[in-house]
Order: sequence, then C-alpha cells, then structure tokens
Amino acid sequence: MKSERSVGIDCLRAISIIWVLLYHFVPLQIFNRGTFGVLLFFIISGYCIAFSVETSQSAWHFYAKRLGRLLPALIVCGLLTTLFKNVMPDLVEPGRGVTWFDYVYTLISLPTLNVLRVDHHLPDGAYWSLQIEFQFYLFCFLMMALGLKQRLLALLCVVTIFRTLTTSTDFYTSNDFFPFFIAGMSVAALVRGRSREAIIGIAVAFSVELYHLNFNVKQPSVAIEMYRSLLLWSGTAAVYLAARYDHVLLRSLRAAAVPLAFIGVISYPLYLLHQDIGNMILHWAHIGRDYNSALFVRAVVLPGFLAAMAWLVFALVERPAIKPLTALLANPLAWVRRSQPSAAGSRYQAAAPSGDVARQEPVG
Repeated sequence: MKSERSVGIDCLRAISIIWVLLYHFVPLQIFNRGTFGVLLFFIISGYCIAFSVETSQSAWHFYAKRLGRLLPALIVCGLLTTLFKNVMPDLVEPGRGVTWFDYVYTLISLPTLNVLRVDHHLPDGAYWSLQIEFQFYLFCFLMMALGLKQRLLALLCVVTIFRTLTTSTDFYTSNDFFPFFIAGMSVAALVRGRSREAIIGIAVAFSVELYHLNFNVKQPSVAIEMYRSLLLWSGTAAVYLAARYDHVLLRSLRAAAVPLAFIGVISYPLYLLHQDIGNMILHWAHIGRDYNSALFVRAVVLPGFLAAMAWLVFALVERPAIKPLTALLANPLAWVRRSQPSAAGSRYQAAAPSGDVARQEPVG
C-alpha cells in the first residue's frame, strides 16, 4: 500500500473531498465554492494519468486500468444510492429520483460517453465530474491508439486551444475543464525533469483559463470567475509541492498527514456516496440547511458516517477488486488461463506485471 500511494497527493485529495462535503452540508458563506474541490481533483487526475500513460503497455491497457480503478466503487456506490432512493423515495429531493435502469445504464454510459445517446439520470448528482473524467481518459486512449503517446500533453494543449477558439462563449463544453487536466499533466512532466514541456503546458492551461475569464465563457457546472483561475494557479502549485516534497510532508507533519491521507485514500467512494445519500439522511433527521443548531451534525457527524461507509466500500470492494478487474479487462484470455486449476500455483507470478505497474505510478 505504501509503495503505491503518495501521502502528499492523498492529502490534497482529502482537502478536495472535505471541501466538497462542507459545500454540500454546511450553510456557511465560506464554503459556497465547494465545486472548486472538484477542480482540484481534476488537476490531481491530470498528474496521475500522466504516469499511468507512461507505464501502460498499450492504449487498451491504459483504459483497462482506468476502468479497473473506477468501476468497483462506482458499481457498489451507485447500487447503494439507487437502493436507498427506491426504498425511501419520500426522502429524495424532487427531480433526483432514479430507476434501476438509470443505474445499470450509467455503468455503460460513463465509460462510453453515452455513445448510444440513451436518455437517463445519473444515480447521484455528483457523477457529473465522472463524465468529464471519462472524456479526458478517452482522449488519452485515442491518442495512444494512434501511436501519439509521447506527444499526449502537446496534443491535449492543441485540441484545447482549438476547441476554445472555435466554440461560442455561450456554448459550454467539457473542454472548459481541460486546463485543469493540462496543469496536472504539466506538473508530472516537471517532476520527470521535462521542464520545457511542463512550462509550455502550464502556460497553455493558464492562458486558456484567462481566455475563459476575459470573454465571459458560460459554464453552469462551475462558474468561470477570478476565484476559479486562482484555484487553477494555487492548485497547480499545491500538486507540485505535494509530489516533490512528499517525503518531507510525511516526516515533518506525520501526526496530521497520516489521518488526512487516509481520507484521501477513501475519497473516491466518499465522493460517490456523499451528496444524495447525505441529503436523504438530513431529510430523514428533519435537519434543514438553515437549522444552525444542527451545524455539528452536518459538519462532523454526517461526514463521519459517510466516511465510514466509504471506508467499508474501499476495504471490502475497491481495494481487493482493482487489480483483478484490471487484469481481466486488460487481457481476458490470460486471466481465464490463470483461473484454471492447473495454473493455481502460478497465479501470483502471472499477475505480478500489473502489480509492478501500479507501484510505479501514483494511484489515480
């Protein structure tokens, strides 16, 4: 476990998810930009994906790793959310109901960008960011499939600039979030010693975001404003410092860093579970957002309960399922051969390559 994760990056993940939780559950003005926590996630994702691309043996191996990383928790958390909503529909906010078809199709639509164009509802409103993530992953997959792996960051910059300049400022797209992925990938290049590539990438990311700001580009998911640009700049610096000085953070701030990093470890299932289930719990307890006497419940008790649920998902499903599922998706025939009784003695050795890859890259 220790060799697979960066304490600094996990601490930033924790800050991101805590930021989002406080935004959704604590009615204080200071937390009214909680969606910026998602933007920090995007920078972190860009950083981690850069390493995942480098260590992938093929385009499909890269995408198999992404599916293996995201699907286990998504399947379970989406199932829980859909179950709760159907068992207790009176607690669901208007317009946020979901059917079992919606749940099942979400597992298909997210990795395929809804190529079938089927109308459906996501199990939880927070899943909108997964739609953005998968668009980024598919871009990486396509560039790798075309043999352009070594030019991935440059191509992402070119495509982002082109789409930005050729899209109406009144027409919002996922491209509006790509500067955050570019910034994260640029930090990875900087850590790898590719300074020129990193500087160009960061310059493009910052310039595109300033273009968005200057021309009042519309983006309803996360409004484009000066604070968003500041988040891009400060988040990029934070990811660099977390990656570069990870060992210093662990040594000097161990008492604070280790518990915070634990929240980062369970941040993905916590993000998937928190919004609609959390609001259903508040509704069940008759706690409104303007009920100040319940501030402790909203800020501490409820997030703590959701974190416990997320830890169970991580410990029982996500952690044990990631590598086997990745191996299955990456090479189904080899996985079946390993599963035969005659190959039982060689299972661990056969699975070692995917484990070695995981230890060489930050967990995304």
